[in-house]
Amino acid sequence: MCTSLTLQTLNEHVLLARTMDFPVKAAWKPVLINQPNYETALSGKRPIKYPYIGGGRTEENDNILVADGVNTQGLSCAELMFPLKAHYLDKEVDGKLNLTPQDFLPWVLGEHASLEEVKTDLDNIALIGKYWMAGREVFSFHWILTDKSGQTLILEPTVNGLEIIDNSIGVMTNSPTYPEHMARLEKKLGVDNEQALTPKAQQLIMSQDLPKATNTPTTRFLVAAVNKLGVQASRTQFEARNRLFNVLDEVAIPYKPSMDDHPNFNYTHYISVLDSTDQTYYFRYHDSDQVLSFSLADLVALYPNTSRFLA
Repeated sequence: MCTSLTLQTLNEHVLLARTMDFPVKAAWKPVLINQPNYETALSGKRPIKYPYIGGGRTEENDNILVADGVNTQGLSCAELMFPLKAHYLDKEVDGKLNLTPQDFLPWVLGEHASLEEVKTDLDNIALIGKYWMAGREVFSFHWILTDKSGQTLILEPTVNGLEIIDNSIGVMTNSPTYPEHMARLEKKLGVDNEQALTPKAQQLIMSQDLPKATNTPTTRFLVAAVNKLGVQASRTQFEARNRLFNVLDEVAIPYKPSMDDHPNFNYTHYISVLDSTDQTYYFRYHDSDQVLSFSLADLVALYPNTSRFLA
């Protein structure tokens, strides 16, 4: 039950943060993707124009599955689970770049420099409900993106097609759809329009009458939205980073050693914060208080033309 949100600071840094919640035991690690190309399941090899850093894990045949990342142009993207709502095409489409859901994030980060480039290119792709190179599961995903502009883009594959939401409040969790989350949020806060959400959230923050998250996407959306809308903008990226870790701690699912005996039990594997402005990636494991920091520019220079796990 992942949760994500974006923030923009007063010193003009743009950050995207997320919890990585996954229902199986898996070795997620920070990873640099800096090879010349990447392999898609249906459309062969594609060039990587823009290296990126994110959170990933090795699948069978040494394929690297990446769940979030920021590239050298400051474009950031995170994929979150979208169960029961995700809808993909059954067959490949002639004249389109056919991608499986797991191909989408590498396509976004490896081939685009901005949100505008992604939006312009969306008509050229088709999301097909077929297996990736590894595993035998078609994952239900939707995506949240941001870049140096500070805008947030949400992309949701539904029965209506790939829906583009570019006027969101910059918060996303799992299902239901973003419009359904917003309707529930307005009802929960007792307002009848989106413009009234910020003063209501500020009122809740001031009174310390804050909502609590349970193991549902709707309560996590509520907690993240109130904390984003109800607090003044952070002065610096470091202040925002700490704020984001604190907010996501409120919605994280704690890991317990007993979960090792139940490999399908969902918990937060890591929390990450991606700085689009200076392309820095912050990563914290579920069993540690230490925040790891990685500069993409430094790593690209240190490890040319290669991909590697970093911790």
